[in-house]
Amino acid sequence: MGRNFIRLCLTPGNLPPKMVLIASLLIMLVVFIFDVISPADIRLHTLYIFPLAAIALHCEWKKGILGGLALSVAFQLSNFVLNGILIGPFITDALIAFASSLLTVLLARAARKNYLETAKLATHDSLTGLYNRRRFETIADLEVARLKRYGSAFSLAVIDLDNFKELNDSSGHHVGDQALNLLADILREHRRQTDTIARLGGDEFAVLMPHTPRVYCQSLCQQLSKTIASRMSAVGFDVTASIGYATFDEAPESTFDALKIADKAMYAAKANGKNCAEGFST
Repeated sequence: MGRNFIRLCLTPGNLPPKMVLIASLLIMLVVFIFDVISPADIRLHTLYIFPLAAIALHCEWKKGILGGLALSVAFQLSNFVLNGILIGPFITDALIAFASSLLTVLLARAARKNYLETAKLATHDSLTGLYNRRRFETIADLEVARLKRYGSAFSLAVIDLDNFKELNDSSGHHVGDQALNLLADILREHRRQTDTIARLGGDEFAVLMPHTPRVYCQSLCQQLSKTIASRMSAVGFDVTASIGYATFDEAPESTFDALKIADKAMYAAKANGKNCAEGFST
């Protein structure tokens, strides 16, 4: 229980930022009150680093972080004044209070940045910024479970670029990367809020569409095929896309099985001349 609580407090994103900010400011106020009423030889000013670190670790807003830093330093300076510290020691203590508070913020922000970047690498494709295969399969597993329990339907599309290897070989991998990023942008532009898009690997992408009947999925995939061909041609890439889609009115055994069915439809599109969309219903 104690370890879980500590892990919760030390992991950015696990706690609501607004709650953390309010709680931290209240803790600073409590520390200030106890520091004032305590004897002068008892110094509690080091306790400010804990709520200040919490704000810097969990909050995104610069105003909140700067406000916490300013309040921490102000409380410490006020206590120095109330204790009647002489001007020389006062300046020294003020500089130390500001430096320690600033260092706390900088270290906590660095820890937050490193954690979030590492977490993103575990779930996102580094080139396109889309979800990677692992994250996509996790979300698709939940959709399969939802369909098994509640019914309705979902659709799944697999997109594979045609002639991508030739583009890489003739123009270089940096041009191939541009084509992949362009495809990612097209998928973002056409996704609904509930859809999940991902790069499965290489030049293969996928779109998961909850509560989507076959007729809508078919229309979307056909439009995607035309849009991809048009946008690629507009920038000089001799690349199109073969799209396979499947609509599941009954839940597949697993995400692996669902992808296998959509993959089969995608290969059917390639066999039919590429640059088109083919689908199955289950």
